Amino acid sequence: MIINLVVFGICNLARIFNLDGIYTYLVGYGSLVPVAYEQIWRYLTYAFVHVDLWHFLFNMLALWMFGDDVAMAIGFRRFWILYLFCAVFAGVFSIPFYLFGAMSPMTFIIGASGALMGVFVAYARLFPERGILMFFIIPMKIKHAIWIFVAMDVMFAGSGDTIAHFTHLGGIASGFLCMYLFDNSIWDKLRGEFKERRQGKPAGTPDDPLEGEVRFMDRQKQLDMILKKVSEGGVNSLTEAEKTFLVEESARRRGGRRF
Repeated sequence: MIINLVVFGICNLARIFNLDGIYTYLVGYGSLVPVAYEQIWRYLTYAFVHVDLWHFLFNMLALWMFGDDVAMAIGFRRFWILYLFCAVFAGVFSIPFYLFGAMSPMTFIIGASGALMGVFVAYARLFPERGILMFFIIPMKIKHAIWIFVAMDVMFAGSGDTIAHFTHLGGIASGFLCMYLFDNSIWDKLRGEFKERRQGKPAGTPDDPLEGEVRFMDRQKQLDMILKKVSEGGVNSLTEAEKTFLVEESARRRGGRRF
């Protein structure tokens, strides 16, 4: 949100003070332009560029509403992977549709919507029974709302409006893909293999985290290990024994306070 705010602020200050060079540089080189598909930085930078106030506010509201719970559930490291992966994938996904006739190849694509659709999918996977107000009016469970968004983007994809529907669809597809990889621990396996190759030693050495049920004589040490695991992989990465310990330790510490 800070990155989006800074870029939005610079763009609009440049417009207010007629600093056209700065505005043109940020939007011209930061947006995703299908005919400039070989400029790979655009597949990431476009997701942090907003120039319209309502576009910016709506996207940041969605990021705050859904992103916070998703980050707490899967861990902040995985949330960054999810967000950036969906932003890049959504951009790559949409390029062929613009290049091969569905829309103008000179279109400038900006905004966090592609990445946010991936976050929205993650929210629907993690909290399917939660309700939202569709269009701020219609109450609906999140697991149903996600398919309404899919249908709308498919329906209006070639309408020529100002919304990047193909980018939205790419964000939705990448959200499902990313959550599948998380559910099957594929990200963790790839990260472990990369660490092994980088350090030149086999997995399972003392620097790697211990797997399985580990008991500590020092409860603080065990608590620190569990909290570290939550910060890296979210609450769902804990075993049942670790969750039980966390609840018991929390209750014990609350009970030990006197005011």
